[in-house]
Amino acid sequence: MEASEIIRDGDLVVVAIVRDVSTRTYYFRIRSGNVYSTIAGILRGSDVVGRVYGECLELVEGEACLLKPTLRELMENFYERITQVVYPKDAGVISFELGLKPGMRVLEGGTGSGFLTSELARIVCPNGRVYSYDVRRESLEVADRNLRLSGLRDCVELKLGDVRMGVEERDLDAAVLDIPDPWEALEPLWVSVKPAAPLVAFIPTLNQIIKLVERLSKTKRWILLKIVEVNERDMDFSVEAVRPSRASTFTGYIAVLRKVLRS
Repeated sequence: MEASEIIRDGDLVVVAIVRDVSTRTYYFRIRSGNVYSTIAGILRGSDVVGRVYGECLELVEGEACLLKPTLRELMENFYERITQVVYPKDAGVISFELGLKPGMRVLEGGTGSGFLTSELARIVCPNGRVYSYDVRRESLEVADRNLRLSGLRDCVELKLGDVRMGVEERDLDAAVLDIPDPWEALEPLWVSVKPAAPLVAFIPTLNQIIKLVERLSKTKRWILLKIVEVNERDMDFSVEAVRPSRASTFTGYIAVLRKVLRS
């Protein structure tokens, strides 16, 4: 059995307020001298520091359970954002389509704020490698801070560069593109990935999907296996009723390609 992890001053904590079966979550960087307001009453940082993740404290109108943030919670509530991001619902499917496993070497074109980078690193670390390129230095700086926050920085190489011009890495196991014109990177990246390697493009509009399909019709180096859209819908729940809380929000299309060898 693993030892309990003690919450220290400055740690990130998910505070789940439980009243009956319903739960409301708050996301705090806990400081011993701070006071935090919740629907169940005041939570003092000095009452949290020194406790362990998983403990629940009695407040005036409910319980405050102290949870360690998951990667999804870090991304959605603590990460910096300076770009549109790939959300966990899409990142999980992308990881499956890439066939990721520990030790793989993966290329990412379009680092952005480092959301998808984090998911890739979570799977291939510690012995694998993510080579993530972006044309904006500012994006790489934000991604660097986010990756350090989640403890995933060590197996990611952040590179200033344009994947449409090609990359120096070779024999990569997989590649993913989150750039406005992924079709422009297909030819340059063909030499960088292994035969039959998957390449996934995350594409926000149908116009871009059409351009990708048109380009693929003119090349023998890649085949398009599928295009999917991923939907997710939260549920409201209480003792009295469980019902959908909101409609799923469209975020983008996932196009799955494979490198092939043709004469």
